[in-house]
Amino acid sequence: MVGLIAVVTTARAWPVEAQGHRVEQGVIVDEVLGVGVLESAREVRVAFEASGRVTALAVDEGAIVALGDVLGTLDASDASRDLAVAEAVAGAAGAAIGRARAELERARAGASRAATERARADKLLAAGAIHMSDHEAAIERDASAQAEVRAMKSALRQAESNRTVAARTSGIRAAQVADGRLTSPLAGLVVARDVEAGQLVTPGTPAFTIVATDAMRVRAWVDETALGRLAVGQPVRLVFRSEGDRSFAGVVERIGREVDRQTHELLVDVTVHDLPTNFAVGQRADAWIEVGRRAADVSVPRGWCETECAVVDGGRVASRPVTLGLAGRESVEVLRGLAPGEVVLAPGTPVGTRVRVVEAP
Repeated sequence: MVGLIAVVTTARAWPVEAQGHRVEQGVIVDEVLGVGVLESAREVRVAFEASGRVTALAVDEGAIVALGDVLGTLDASDASRDLAVAEAVAGAAGAAIGRARAELERARAGASRAATERARADKLLAAGAIHMSDHEAAIERDASAQAEVRAMKSALRQAESNRTVAARTSGIRAAQVADGRLTSPLAGLVVARDVEAGQLVTPGTPAFTIVATDAMRVRAWVDETALGRLAVGQPVRLVFRSEGDRSFAGVVERIGREVDRQTHELLVDVTVHDLPTNFAVGQRADAWIEVGRRAADVSVPRGWCETECAVVDGGRVASRPVTLGLAGRESVEVLRGLAPGEVVLAPGTPVGTRVRVVEAP
């Protein structure tokens, strides 16, 4: 860490105040800057699937919606009436099946009795106990009963076919009603509304644009010189222009493999783990990608030292040659030339001036 202190310098014989830092151990974080915009990996434009007049809109831009939420509806009065008729027909077809099944069971019972009577008549005729005309009447009743069974089976099949047709018709009518009700295909944020209540629309007319808020990312442009230091999974500090210096967490998700021929930059996708309370798709963000980190025995504020540092030696300002190491966003590692506890003065402090070190408040 770098502690802030105050240094008093002398102009001629009298000291004057100047600022300095006491160098200490610290952690240097090497970061690469990328500039990009916030967007979602999943964005859909939803549209009505039927023609009609928009009767109601349930959401507006900026609304948070869940999967399946109703977004808007069309005038479905005609389709609703057709659906009611189709459902009534389907219900009647179901009742007809019940009656046909009952009639078939009755016919089968009659056929069973007729078959038993014919078998009895066959035996009695063989024994000479009945007249031939009685035997022929038993045969006719058996044949008639079997024909009745076949007729009832055919009626049952027709009733079942009618119910299938009625169910399909009801399904078509229900789909027509559903086509007039627009629902959200995902959970997310409504970023655009393209229709108004009362507007006539046709199938496919875009009505809303929705983005998934659980797939937000920043697509940042990074200079190609940093490509060799980039890796998937590196932590990222995201700074949105609307949030001042506040940082939000992210991680490198994907590294582009094509460099822009004009700007010599490539796209890096950063998954966003944390978002501001108020955010907008397309807003700008600075992505500080951490490409290196290590502990430093000595660190100084970035920009205070280059090849030399201004230090205090014998009560006077002196210039000390230094060798710098890893440079972070706020501080720089000093490999040689300084020791922990020494005071480094801000650039511009006159060399040779007598100083008196005073702890800054």
